[in-house]
Amino acid sequence: MQSLINKLIWTLSKKTHKVIVLGLPKTGTSTLAVMLRMLNYKVTGPDDKYTNGDTVFLDERFESYDGFQDFPWCFEWKRFLDDERTKFIILKRDRSSWWTSFYNSYGRKDKRYLSYPFMKIDKKLENEPKFLDFFESYYSEVEQQANRFPERFLSVNISEFEWEDLCMFLDEKLPKTIWGHVVKKPHVNKQKHKTAQTRSYKISNQLKKKISGLIGKENWRQLIIFLRKNGIIN
Repeated sequence: MQSLINKLIWTLSKKTHKVIVLGLPKTGTSTLAVMLRMLNYKVTGPDDKYTNGDTVFLDERFESYDGFQDFPWCFEWKRFLDDERTKFIILKRDRSSWWTSFYNSYGRKDKRYLSYPFMKIDKKLENEPKFLDFFESYYSEVEQQANRFPERFLSVNISEFEWEDLCMFLDEKLPKTIWGHVVKKPHVNKQKHKTAQTRSYKISNQLKKKISGLIGKENWRQLIIFLRKNGIIN
């Protein structure tokens, strides 16, 4: 009964689709998440409170949000393949550059990274061939489903992906600033791992924690989206 109520609430909301981002971590998922939020999609992920096999968590979260990215959604996407409300965006990246970025800036080494329960490969330099095999297998399976449901899948490289592509796929209007200009495409996390140890980064992170603690994480996120959307911050 609760599931039916949630579906009814979602049907009455202003979003026509639910969107699952199909891209391994470090393929541009954070940038696409910001783009979706700028289109007023309520986006979740990565969801680090998820434990493998918790279908109740997945189903409740799925009915509460419009967009889904990173862990665990990029791995649990097949659960929602038959839900006709759902569209999928495949994010691609050159596999060599993906591995470099993944190894250097995604989580810690060995088993100490968020996606280990699905990838099941120790993050070590000598395991690069195993990760690249996983990469190939992942996108091969995704493309098979894209061929089955071409109207519900969009395959892109985030560096070439523009607002027109996203809005056409989701039947959305181009997002505009308060001054009436089309919003610039955001670029997220490009330098984050390089600056994480700097004094300015630590100060801004402390400020973020204090303000979000006062106004709530969701209100903080909406504030940042507004500022980015209108070119006040990058």
